[in-house]
Amino acid sequence: MARAFIGARRSGAYYRVCKPEWHDCSDTAYAKANGARWNPRGRFGALYLCATIEVAAANARNQHTGRAIGLFSLRPERRPQLQRFDVSLVRYADIVSAEGVAAAGLPADYPYDVGWQRCQPIGAAVYDVGMPGIACRSAAECTKTSWLGEELAVFDSAARPKAAGRRRAFADWYPDLIPVTHEASQTIPRKTR
Repeated sequence: MARAFIGARRSGAYYRVCKPEWHDCSDTAYAKANGARWNPRGRFGALYLCATIEVAAANARNQHTGRAIGLFSLRPERRPQLQRFDVSLVRYADIVSAEGVAAAGLPADYPYDVGWQRCQPIGAAVYDVGMPGIACRSAAECTKTSWLGEELAVFDSAARPKAAGRRRAFADWYPDLIPVTHEASQTIPRKTR
């Protein structure tokens, strides 16, 4: 028997953190080939968007947690860019509200300590009932008692949101102070006498 998901309408500006070398940051092929939080590898793709710039910044930091080269150690031109997307009003599966989280079979403290292996079958079930994607709590920098904001996973079977405007360089979109690292300071031309 198919699970009954609660619907939530979402629209407006959403944001995608993207690598500078990406030609098309709305392409879902990588997510389909490798899998991600809500889409099992090889089954379907999803475009993962952040509801706010603060959530996008948390995702950018999260992508570099535990890596040999941290986010702020990257050369400025290698740091993530931001692309805005305009999302048309659509009813997505609600995995934000307490009722939506419960209907999806997730614990009340989701997304804390809930990995992809638990989310992917839920994403597949949402896909199978024909919903266009999932509105969810962001797992980036969540704790047992709090989460920063929302994300949207738009399945590749749905109408693709439209990119709006040009991509923004890291220094133009990142909402917090950017620390100057030793490596970054090496690239700043110094005046000579």
